[in-house]
Amino acid sequence: MSRHPFMEESAQRHIDEVRSVVGVAACALVSSDGRILGKHFPEGDLTSSLFAAMSATILASAEAACGSVDVERPFLVAVASADATILIVSVGEAALIAAVIDKSADLPTVQRQLLDIAVRIGEEEA
Repeated sequence: MSRHPFMEESAQRHIDEVRSVVGVAACALVSSDGRILGKHFPEGDLTSSLFAAMSATILASAEAACGSVDVERPFLVAVASADATILIVSVGEAALIAAVIDKSADLPTVQRQLLDIAVRIGEEEA
């Protein structure tokens, strides 16, 4: 099994930073192949592995869709529903941040903050 560049303590630090963003209800730092590197799920772990794998799949599908129409690789994918939004933010090619955002949050502000965090993580882990 290959090692991922994220160490456990740095992954938890990154998760703590994501959790500090107002409106984030749950989050995970996920490898590009869908493995959980760090997470925060208030209601337990029952769905966190599935959430991580599906988030990686969503980002990979968005990348494929963009490639098929000659559009640059996406850096953020939003999945909106009536009660929450899931934001999937690329952290380079190695990882992603997947976060469940409460419907009451200021979504543009949360997006900017998560994009800033993703850039910092990418620079730090490179």
